[in-house]
Amino acid sequence: MGAEDKLVAPSGFDGPVRNRKITDPLCLLLLLASWVAMTYLGIYAMDKGNIDYLLDQTDYLGRRCGTDRDEQGVVLPEKLAIVDLALNGKCVDSCPSVTDTGTLICKDKDTIATLPGCAEVKNTDKGNDLLVLCGACFYSLDSHEILNYCAPKNGTVVKEVITNTVNDYFDDAPVDLDYLKYLDVGAQTLVYVEKFVKDLVIARKAVFGIGIGGAVLSGFLFLFVIRIPGIMGIFIWTSAISIPTIFAALGYVFFTLKPAVLADDDLFSENLDEIGKYSKPISYVFFGFAGFALLLLLFLRKRIGLAIGITKAAAHSVAAVPLSVLYPIFQILGFCTFMLPWTFYLLHLASMGKRVNQKLTFFDDDRFDVTYPTLQYDQFTQYGFWYLLFCLFWSSQFIIAIGQIVLAMCYSKWYFTVDKGGRIDTSIFSATRITLCYHAGTAAFGSLIIAIIQMIRAIVTYVQKKIQEAGPASQVANAVACCFQCCLVCLERCMRFINKNAYIQTAIFGHNFCKGAKEAFFLIFRNAVRMAVVGLVSEMTMIVCKLVIVLLCSLSAFLTINHFYPDVTSVELLCIFVAFLSWFIADMFTDVLGMAVSTILQCFIADEEMFSGTGSHYVPKELDDFLKKVDAGNATQRAATAVPVSDPEVSPLIN
Repeated sequence: MGAEDKLVAPSGFDGPVRNRKITDPLCLLLLLASWVAMTYLGIYAMDKGNIDYLLDQTDYLGRRCGTDRDEQGVVLPEKLAIVDLALNGKCVDSCPSVTDTGTLICKDKDTIATLPGCAEVKNTDKGNDLLVLCGACFYSLDSHEILNYCAPKNGTVVKEVITNTVNDYFDDAPVDLDYLKYLDVGAQTLVYVEKFVKDLVIARKAVFGIGIGGAVLSGFLFLFVIRIPGIMGIFIWTSAISIPTIFAALGYVFFTLKPAVLADDDLFSENLDEIGKYSKPISYVFFGFAGFALLLLLFLRKRIGLAIGITKAAAHSVAAVPLSVLYPIFQILGFCTFMLPWTFYLLHLASMGKRVNQKLTFFDDDRFDVTYPTLQYDQFTQYGFWYLLFCLFWSSQFIIAIGQIVLAMCYSKWYFTVDKGGRIDTSIFSATRITLCYHAGTAAFGSLIIAIIQMIRAIVTYVQKKIQEAGPASQVANAVACCFQCCLVCLERCMRFINKNAYIQTAIFGHNFCKGAKEAFFLIFRNAVRMAVVGLVSEMTMIVCKLVIVLLCSLSAFLTINHFYPDVTSVELLCIFVAFLSWFIADMFTDVLGMAVSTILQCFIADEEMFSGTGSHYVPKELDDFLKKVDAGNATQRAATAVPVSDPEVSPLIN
């Protein structure tokens, strides 16, 4: 089938095909094989590595606090406190509760004896400070205990003391201790987190009730409102007309601008001549944009009307299959199920690294270098990390693809049901069963393409990092890598769009991925303007949907918490959390609604092409009303449940 060949209805077609075949089984086998290989890699990592070295707190000698023993055979204490400028730690019985620069937490004597800069400590009155500088000790700092780690509350005092010592001892030698400010940032963050958790426990019913339940209710309310006759049209046309209006207003401002008005403004006073010279040409440009936008609206008025009808019909389809709104939650559960073993394998693989000490230099004197441990990985382990990353990309995209096919199957069944007011003969669960049994391979095929592109992007990002580390001499190579990255981003977006439409073809006609992608591509090619306008209108609807849900929930949370929970200390933080929850729910709604819009649009175009000569009984009321107006304008009468076209090549449903 080429670009000019329109869709032909299969024999006895009355909606998504019932007699399906397994599509793209080889890709499904490849995905299963990748999971088997990932499991084998994880078992190998579990045998060779030790995850405890990553999860347990380890001291400056690599010993695990609360598990390993010291030289005398005594089990080390469980808690870890900072012991040097490199933020290495020492196992201690309890975290310091006060900040005292006169009290030090030090390494053992044998280790201190090996540090070159510590030999001069006895020859100066700044012994404590030099012990800190040479990497032997660190000040006792008031700390929060987090998972047996003593997180300091104040790093500013440490920076001031060390800077003064360095300036006295090294004659104003430069020292870089800016990283210590992150101790303060971390401490302040912990304070806010502690307050937030307490407030969240107090107002948990209001926060989760409004953030989740209120957002779901607001989403369904939004779907109901946009289906009210006139509401969607008023919103879309108001937004559309505002574009040329804004351009015209800007043009008027520049056309009537008088430079003398800006003479008292310091920002513009020195450029009054240039402003007067260019204000009129700029105004003409804006007037031109306004005229072009107005002509474009006039040219696209019918297609905008179609887009409004498609969006309203999509909202109707979502309301008819309400469980579809919650389908992203099932996808999240599936993703979490995959992430549990994947994270377990990743941690074991990361524990296979060889412990190597690196030097940290703060100023020009190698006697005062401080060492810190890092992990080095052999080539096999590095390849293992890349493979796990690829499995993550492929599996996450596979889960998304399964969801898109399931939703497309539900909404296409709704479209191709004559009596849309009755019970739709499909459900999320039956659509999921059909998708997993017959079209999991197609989902694996499409997700593999996206995963390969994402993998290439990850490799390019890694190369960019290495180029940047090479210094300013590699700016040309970095620019080339950035351009390549941009091209990959565009390619990924295009493939996501093609994949989504291919999945819709699979859901309706049971095609494999290649045929579905080809049919979808030519369908888009034949209806490019429609697709673009519907995409723009639906995107505007999604944005408004998110904003409405978030604003309603945030305002409700603010009023409710202020009135019923006077003990809460930070209403603003809780409202931000409610906004985050409601945004997450709103994003679920808009993703589902966006899939519904794409599916209904494809169904409408397929319906138009397959039944253009005989008339269709499937067009939903939202689109039927619009088509009646179009036909009335062309002096053509149209029945309530049919779409008669005398000559589909000359007079399609809508141009």
